[in-house]
Amino acid sequence: MSTTESSPAETESQALLPIRSVSQITGVNPITLRAWERRYDLIRPTRTPAGHRLYSQADIRTIKRIQELAESGMGFAQIASLLEQEGPDTGGEPGDSSQSMTTQFSVSPPRSLLDRVMRAAIDLDPSELRTAEATALMWLTPEDYLRDVLIEAHAQLEARTAWPDRDLSLVWLAEYIKGRAEWVAEAPGRISAPVVVIDNLVPGRPFSAGGLRLFTALHDDQFHVRLLPTGLTETQRTQVARRWGARAWIRIDTTRHENPVGSAAGARVFWCELPLLEPENGNQAVDFMQRWRELVEKDIQQCRELVAKALGRPEPAPVRLTRH
Repeated sequence: MSTTESSPAETESQALLPIRSVSQITGVNPITLRAWERRYDLIRPTRTPAGHRLYSQADIRTIKRIQELAESGMGFAQIASLLEQEGPDTGGEPGDSSQSMTTQFSVSPPRSLLDRVMRAAIDLDPSELRTAEATALMWLTPEDYLRDVLIEAHAQLEARTAWPDRDLSLVWLAEYIKGRAEWVAEAPGRISAPVVVIDNLVPGRPFSAGGLRLFTALHDDQFHVRLLPTGLTETQRTQVARRWGARAWIRIDTTRHENPVGSAAGARVFWCELPLLEPENGNQAVDFMQRWRELVEKDIQQCRELVAKALGRPEPAPVRLTRH
């Protein structure tokens, strides 16, 4: 009786994975994987008789290659041309045609999304911020980009020591993030959810990283969360909260209030104190960031529990801030 051993190539070709597993391995969400296939013809997974996608190890290497090229700033048309020149599953090894193609398109070295967002804020560069966003949304959901990149970058900048125009940069980035938060808040299915309004009352400060992180936590709790514009009078704030039909109104301040719960404009009012990040040097900044995360997690959780209880929602699971 003879036996036949499969070669490594044959064994690998049989290791087909569903789209959910590939998404977990590569960090690219399934919607993006489908778009890369349908819209750009960058990957070509096999299909089961029922039509479900299955990806080989070669497909996964191609996906990682696409991530690498996209992160460097290359457009999809260029990526498609480069992948075609490289041939199936070359992985862009040194010495292949990718080097000449990269030179042809003058691609800059990849930088992390956090670094790009922070540099854009420091330079007040909207073009760089838009480029970073376009890259991020190729494999991150808008919610993940908001929480794990934009707000995390804001927090890290708040903890940095001064640079020219520091306060202006933080205000500029906070306003940009507010715009992205409003975009996320208006996603289908959220319009009919209970409205929770967040109001920043810290004098002379834009929405902090803690306040913006509270937004994403409440959004994850399936509320329709809205951020009140800054600079309004008390009467104007009340009018906007009433016009939006707020069920809960969270007011962020830096001082404790004797009566943290009340009512106004037809909404339950909650006063929440969130610790502010202040600039520190060197290792002190790292230590302070960790302490801040622990404190703000606790305060955000308390706010969420108050809102959930008042609106008859289940107690929310503990929140965890992004750690990089």
